[in-house]
Amino acid sequence: MKRVFTAQSLAELGHLKNLLEQAGIACLIKNEQLAGGLGEIPFLECLPELWVVFDDEEANAAALIRDAQATSVSADARPWACRECGASNEAQFAACWQCGAGDTAG
Repeated sequence: MKRVFTAQSLAELGHLKNLLEQAGIACLIKNEQLAGGLGEIPFLECLPELWVVFDDEEANAAALIRDAQATSVSADARPWACRECGASNEAQFAACWQCGAGDTAG
């Protein structure tokens, strides 16, 4: 097993775990319950970690995580209008909530 990511947020790790699992990469979160041990256990030892089960999947997992972080919505992202149905979509959506068409607005 190899550690591929460490974060302060379990929500972020849960999201990344879901991305890896959707790509067929077996993974797990370690230290999920250690937050209660803060103070008794050193801070850095309590951070939740994302691990891949099979060592040979480490590079693929790291690439998926980098891509996911690079495509996160920036603070200045703007809503977009669907060219298929005209529905207004918030910036974080890559596909139209109404018809499912992709963001081709630019």
